[in-house]
Amino acid sequence: MADFCGAHHCMSMEQINRNFPWCDEYDNDSFTGTLHEKNAWSDEEYFKLDDEIYNLSTKYNDIDQLPRVLVWRLMRIFSDVMMTISCHSNPNDGYKIENLNDEQLFDRRERFQLVFEGFFKGEMPKKEYFDYGRSNRE
Repeated sequence: MADFCGAHHCMSMEQINRNFPWCDEYDNDSFTGTLHEKNAWSDEEYFKLDDEIYNLSTKYNDIDQLPRVLVWRLMRIFSDVMMTISCHSNPNDGYKIENLNDEQLFDRRERFQLVFEGFFKGEMPKKEYFDYGRSNRE
């Protein structure tokens, strides 16, 4: 399940696999790893994942059915990050994303949510519409 290749196409899921804890390629320094282990949102790591999702959306633009392994991993990453943001917003939870204020987190959550929703819808949001991403990219 780690490789995602077929006879007619091969698409890298390197960043998705790095961010998916139930995968051999999972990396504690990935976006989700940093979010959970260091209580920090890494812009550098986020944009690696974001770029891969945009690339995959182009690859699968004309395909009605996405591969289940891709859908499952993306859905789990989405669910996990949204739950983490929810925990951050609950003062009784004890979890806090240490390196962002509320406005910064809102901008990041908005982009994260719209990028994932756009992928599943088959219509990716235009990058220039986001405040987050213009000045935060390396």
